[in-house]
Amino acid sequence: MNSSKAKVKGSPVYRMKVVPHRPLKNVLVILALSLLVAIALAATYYYAQHKTSHALLSPEEAQSLRAQLEKLTQELGDSKRELAKYQLNAEVDRQAGEDLRKRVLELREEKAALQRDVEVYRILTSKKSANPMGISFGIFSVAALPDNKHQFKLVVQKLAEGDDEFSGNLRVDVIGLRDGKEAVISLHTLAVNKEGGEPLAESIPLNFKFFQNIETEILLPQGFDPDRVELTVKSSAKRNPVTVKAELEWPEIK
Repeated sequence: MNSSKAKVKGSPVYRMKVVPHRPLKNVLVILALSLLVAIALAATYYYAQHKTSHALLSPEEAQSLRAQLEKLTQELGDSKRELAKYQLNAEVDRQAGEDLRKRVLELREEKAALQRDVEVYRILTSKKSANPMGISFGIFSVAALPDNKHQFKLVVQKLAEGDDEFSGNLRVDVIGLRDGKEAVISLHTLAVNKEGGEPLAESIPLNFKFFQNIETEILLPQGFDPDRVELTVKSSAKRNPVTVKAELEWPEIK
Protein backbone atom coordinates (compact mmCIF):
# COMPACT_ATOMS: atom_id res chain seq x y z
CA MET A 1 0.00 0.00 0.00
CA ASN A 2 1.27 3.50 -0.83
CA SER A 3 1.56 5.43 2.42
CA SER A 4 1.69 8.84 0.67
CA LYS A 5 -1.91 8.46 -0.44
CA ALA A 6 -3.25 7.47 2.94
CA LYS A 7 -5.84 9.79 4.54
CA VAL A 8 -5.99 10.43 8.27
CA LYS A 9 -9.46 10.68 9.75
CA GLY A 10 -10.17 12.61 12.97
CA SER A 11 -11.51 15.91 14.56
CA PRO A 12 -11.03 19.19 12.63
CA VAL A 13 -8.18 21.43 13.70
CA TYR A 14 -8.94 25.17 14.48
CA ARG A 15 -6.47 27.99 14.76
CA MET A 16 -5.91 29.27 18.25
CA LYS A 17 -5.17 32.88 19.31
CA VAL A 18 -3.56 33.80 22.57
CA VAL A 19 -4.88 37.04 24.22
CA PRO A 20 -3.91 38.57 27.52
CA HIS A 21 -6.25 38.03 30.48
CA ARG A 22 -7.57 41.49 31.68
CA PRO A 23 -10.46 41.07 34.13
CA LEU A 24 -10.43 44.76 35.16
CA LYS A 25 -11.18 45.89 31.63
CA ASN A 26 -14.21 43.63 31.40
CA VAL A 27 -15.54 45.00 34.68
CA LEU A 28 -15.10 48.59 33.51
CA VAL A 29 -16.97 47.87 30.25
CA ILE A 30 -19.86 46.33 32.17
CA LEU A 31 -19.95 49.29 34.59
CA ALA A 32 -19.95 51.77 31.69
CA LEU A 33 -22.84 50.02 29.99
CA SER A 34 -24.81 49.90 33.26
CA LEU A 35 -24.18 53.62 33.84
CA LEU A 36 -25.42 54.50 30.36
CA VAL A 37 -28.61 52.50 30.93
CA ALA A 38 -29.14 54.22 34.32
CA ILE A 39 -28.60 57.66 32.80
CA ALA A 40 -31.09 56.87 30.03
CA LEU A 41 -33.69 55.71 32.53
CA ALA A 42 -33.17 58.78 34.71
CA ALA A 43 -33.44 61.11 31.73
CA THR A 44 -36.68 59.43 30.62
CA TYR A 45 -38.16 59.72 34.12
CA TYR A 46 -37.29 63.40 34.55
CA TYR A 47 -38.58 64.18 31.04
CA ALA A 48 -41.88 62.53 31.89
CA GLN A 49 -42.08 64.42 35.19
CA HIS A 50 -41.29 67.67 33.40
CA LYS A 51 -44.07 67.13 30.85
CA THR A 52 -46.52 66.12 33.56
CA SER A 53 -45.72 69.15 35.69
CA HIS A 54 -46.27 71.45 32.73
CA ALA A 55 -49.52 69.66 31.82
CA LEU A 56 -50.98 70.15 35.28
CA LEU A 57 -52.98 73.32 35.91
CA SER A 58 -53.17 75.40 38.99
CA PRO A 59 -56.52 75.46 40.87
CA GLU A 60 -57.13 79.07 39.68
CA GLU A 61 -56.49 78.12 36.05
CA ALA A 62 -58.74 75.05 36.32
CA GLN A 63 -61.55 77.13 37.88
CA SER A 64 -61.21 79.77 35.14
CA LEU A 65 -61.42 77.12 32.44
CA ARG A 66 -64.47 75.56 34.08
CA ALA A 67 -66.17 78.96 34.20
CA GLN A 68 -65.41 79.50 30.50
CA LEU A 69 -66.73 76.04 29.68
CA GLU A 70 -69.97 76.68 31.57
CA LYS A 71 -70.39 80.04 29.84
CA LEU A 72 -69.83 78.52 26.39
CA THR A 73 -72.21 75.66 27.19
CA GLN A 74 -74.89 78.15 28.24
CA GLU A 75 -74.35 80.26 25.12
CA LEU A 76 -74.60 77.12 22.96
CA GLY A 77 -77.89 76.19 24.63
CA ASP A 78 -79.25 79.72 24.10
CA SER A 79 -78.19 79.61 20.45
CA LYS A 80 -79.93 76.25 19.94
CA ARG A 81 -83.14 77.57 21.50
CA GLU A 82 -82.96 80.73 19.37
CA LEU A 83 -82.42 78.64 16.25
CA ALA A 84 -85.38 76.40 17.11
CA LYS A 85 -87.54 79.52 17.60
CA TYR A 86 -86.52 80.95 14.22
CA GLN A 87 -87.15 77.59 12.53
CA LEU A 88 -90.61 77.41 14.10
CA ASN A 89 -91.42 80.97 13.00
CA ALA A 90 -90.18 80.20 9.49
CA GLU A 91 -92.37 77.08 9.31
CA VAL A 92 -95.39 79.03 10.60
CA ASP A 93 -94.77 81.76 8.00
CA ARG A 94 -94.36 79.15 5.25
CA GLN A 95 -97.59 77.42 6.23
CA ALA A 96 -99.42 80.74 6.47
CA GLY A 97 -98.12 81.70 3.04
CA GLU A 98 -99.24 78.38 1.59
CA ASP A 99 -102.69 78.74 3.16
CA LEU A 100 -102.94 82.28 1.80
CA ARG A 101 -101.92 81.11 -1.68
CA LYS A 102 -104.59 78.40 -1.64
CA ARG A 103 -107.18 80.88 -0.42
CA VAL A 104 -106.30 83.30 -3.23
CA LEU A 105 -106.74 80.49 -5.77
CA GLU A 106 -110.09 79.59 -4.24
CA LEU A 107 -111.22 83.22 -4.38
CA ARG A 108 -110.15 83.43 -8.03
CA GLU A 109 -112.19 80.33 -8.81
CA GLU A 110 -115.21 81.70 -6.97
CA LYS A 111 -114.86 85.02 -8.78
CA ALA A 112 -114.70 83.30 -12.17
CA ALA A 113 -117.74 81.17 -11.26
CA LEU A 114 -119.69 84.27 -10.17
CA GLN A 115 -118.80 86.05 -13.39
CA ARG A 116 -120.11 83.08 -15.36
CA ASP A 117 -123.30 83.06 -13.27
CA VAL A 118 -123.83 86.77 -13.96
CA GLU A 119 -123.45 86.13 -17.67
CA VAL A 120 -125.95 83.26 -17.53
CA TYR A 121 -128.46 85.38 -15.56
CA ARG A 122 -128.05 88.10 -18.16
CA ILE A 123 -128.91 85.58 -20.88
CA LEU A 124 -131.86 84.27 -18.86
CA THR A 125 -133.37 87.73 -18.52
CA SER A 126 -133.11 88.41 -22.24
CA LYS A 127 -136.24 88.01 -24.32
CA LYS A 128 -134.92 85.10 -26.33
CA SER A 129 -132.83 82.62 -24.41
CA ALA A 130 -131.20 79.57 -25.97
CA ASN A 131 -130.51 78.31 -22.44
CA PRO A 132 -133.86 78.50 -20.59
CA MET A 133 -132.71 76.42 -17.62
CA GLY A 134 -129.56 78.48 -17.11
CA ILE A 135 -127.09 75.61 -17.43
CA SER A 136 -123.64 76.87 -16.53
CA PHE A 137 -120.39 75.81 -14.90
CA GLY A 138 -119.43 76.64 -11.36
CA ILE A 139 -116.08 76.17 -9.62
CA PHE A 140 -113.40 74.52 -11.73
CA SER A 141 -110.16 73.40 -10.03
CA VAL A 142 -107.18 71.10 -10.53
CA ALA A 143 -105.10 69.95 -7.54
CA ALA A 144 -101.77 68.14 -7.52
CA LEU A 145 -101.61 64.51 -6.31
CA PRO A 146 -98.72 62.07 -5.82
CA ASP A 147 -97.21 60.21 -8.80
CA ASN A 148 -97.78 63.19 -11.15
CA LYS A 149 -101.55 62.77 -10.93
CA HIS A 150 -104.13 65.56 -10.56
CA GLN A 151 -107.58 65.88 -9.04
CA PHE A 152 -110.02 67.33 -11.60
CA LYS A 153 -113.16 69.04 -10.20
CA LEU A 154 -115.95 70.78 -12.08
CA VAL A 155 -119.47 71.86 -11.06
CA VAL A 156 -122.30 71.83 -13.61
CA GLN A 157 -125.28 73.80 -12.33
CA LYS A 158 -128.77 75.04 -13.19
CA LEU A 159 -129.52 78.65 -12.33
CA ALA A 160 -133.14 78.86 -13.48
CA GLU A 161 -135.77 78.87 -10.74
CA GLY A 162 -137.99 75.85 -10.31
CA ASP A 163 -137.61 72.20 -9.41
CA ASP A 164 -137.32 70.89 -12.94
CA GLU A 165 -134.56 68.31 -13.19
CA PHE A 166 -132.03 68.51 -15.96
CA SER A 167 -130.78 65.41 -17.74
CA GLY A 168 -128.27 65.18 -20.50
CA ASN A 169 -124.58 64.58 -20.97
CA LEU A 170 -121.31 66.47 -20.77
CA ARG A 171 -118.23 66.23 -22.93
CA VAL A 172 -114.93 67.67 -21.67
CA ASP A 173 -111.95 68.22 -23.96
CA VAL A 174 -108.61 69.48 -22.65
CA ILE A 175 -106.79 71.73 -25.10
CA GLY A 176 -103.10 72.49 -24.82
CA LEU A 177 -99.69 72.33 -26.46
CA ARG A 178 -97.76 69.15 -27.14
CA ASP A 179 -94.41 69.28 -28.90
CA GLY A 180 -95.15 72.87 -29.87
CA LYS A 181 -98.46 72.01 -31.54
CA GLU A 182 -102.04 72.36 -30.32
CA ALA A 183 -103.50 69.08 -29.07
CA VAL A 184 -107.02 68.16 -27.95
CA ILE A 185 -107.42 65.28 -25.48
CA SER A 186 -110.75 64.04 -24.14
CA LEU A 187 -111.06 63.98 -20.36
CA HIS A 188 -112.01 60.29 -20.32
CA THR A 189 -108.63 59.54 -21.99
CA LEU A 190 -106.79 61.35 -19.18
CA ALA A 191 -108.88 59.82 -16.38
CA VAL A 192 -107.22 57.27 -14.11
CA ASN A 193 -109.42 54.20 -13.82
CA LYS A 194 -109.46 53.01 -10.22
CA GLU A 195 -109.58 49.31 -9.49
CA GLY A 196 -113.16 48.16 -9.09
CA GLY A 197 -114.57 51.49 -10.31
CA GLU A 198 -116.32 52.38 -13.53
CA PRO A 199 -114.20 54.21 -16.11
CA LEU A 200 -115.15 57.78 -16.92
CA ALA A 201 -117.36 57.90 -20.01
CA GLU A 202 -116.54 60.09 -22.96
CA SER A 203 -120.06 61.56 -22.63
CA ILE A 204 -120.58 62.03 -18.89
CA PRO A 205 -124.24 61.47 -17.87
CA LEU A 206 -125.91 64.44 -16.16
CA ASN A 207 -128.99 64.26 -13.98
CA PHE A 208 -129.51 66.93 -11.32
CA LYS A 209 -131.97 69.44 -9.93
CA PHE A 210 -129.55 72.16 -8.84
CA PHE A 211 -125.97 71.08 -9.55
CA GLN A 212 -123.73 68.07 -10.15
CA ASN A 213 -120.06 67.59 -9.24
CA ILE A 214 -117.72 66.07 -11.82
CA GLU A 215 -114.63 64.73 -10.06
CA THR A 216 -111.92 62.37 -11.27
CA GLU A 217 -108.20 61.71 -11.07
CA ILE A 218 -106.27 62.44 -14.25
CA LEU A 219 -102.75 61.81 -15.51
CA LEU A 220 -101.42 64.34 -18.00
CA PRO A 221 -99.17 62.97 -20.76
CA GLN A 222 -95.52 63.90 -20.60
CA GLY A 223 -94.82 67.03 -22.60
CA PHE A 224 -98.48 68.10 -22.66
CA ASP A 225 -99.12 71.62 -21.33
CA PRO A 226 -102.88 72.21 -20.82
CA ASP A 227 -104.24 75.68 -21.58
CA ARG A 228 -108.04 75.42 -21.35
CA VAL A 229 -111.01 73.06 -21.37
CA GLU A 230 -113.82 72.98 -23.89
CA LEU A 231 -117.17 71.99 -22.36
CA THR A 232 -120.27 70.86 -24.22
CA VAL A 233 -123.57 70.08 -22.47
CA LYS A 234 -126.43 68.55 -24.41
CA SER A 235 -129.84 68.01 -22.86
CA SER A 236 -131.68 64.76 -23.48
CA ALA A 237 -135.06 66.49 -23.90
CA LYS A 238 -136.84 65.39 -27.03
CA ARG A 239 -138.58 68.73 -27.32
CA ASN A 240 -136.43 71.81 -27.66
CA PRO A 241 -133.10 70.18 -26.71
CA VAL A 242 -130.49 72.57 -25.40
CA THR A 243 -126.77 72.64 -26.20
CA VAL A 244 -124.48 74.77 -24.04
CA LYS A 245 -120.83 75.30 -24.88
CA ALA A 246 -118.13 77.08 -22.93
CA GLU A 247 -114.35 77.36 -22.63
CA LEU A 248 -112.64 77.71 -19.27
CA GLU A 249 -109.00 78.53 -18.68
CA TRP A 250 -106.93 75.78 -17.09
CA PRO A 251 -106.61 76.84 -13.44
CA GLU A 252 -103.40 77.21 -11.47
CA ILE A 253 -102.40 73.95 -9.82
CA LYS A 254 -103.01 73.99 -6.09
